[in-house]
Amino acid sequence: MEFITKDLPEQNYIYVDRECGYGPEIAEAMGSAFGEVYGFVQENGITPLSMPLTVYLGMDPKVLRFRAGFAVSAEDAARVNGTIKADTLPGGATMTGVHVGPYDRMNETHQAMWAHMEADGIKGGMPIWEVYVDDPDTVEADKLRTEIYCTLG
Repeated sequence: MEFITKDLPEQNYIYVDRECGYGPEIAEAMGSAFGEVYGFVQENGITPLSMPLTVYLGMDPKVLRFRAGFAVSAEDAARVNGTIKADTLPGGATMTGVHVGPYDRMNETHQAMWAHMEADGIKGGMPIWEVYVDDPDTVEADKLRTEIYCTLG
């Protein structure tokens, strides 16, 4: 597995908040969240600048809390209302890698990334985010690609 450091520009995104347990309920929570944001995107003529993404601001060992949404322009981010919110992913140094395989094994890639950073003396922080490159409705689970990003410093 390869992990590299990238400097990224700040990126606006729109999202909804969700939380659930760390079990099979994750798929339902993420599906409903992406559906809600995508409905807003369609109704408002917004062009996403990314595939769906999930942002984690912290890691509670008992409850998974996340933001599900899409990267958008600053102008589109300013159009949010109701349960749809906007924020920015930080610019600067990130560690990144690509998970290939089913979503329920993504924690293995996260753990490998943290082990890689620790071995190299690199300090990771929050937020962490995932960009779901492939559509699980059209790509086999063992071939799904997910980009994982971790803020450094």
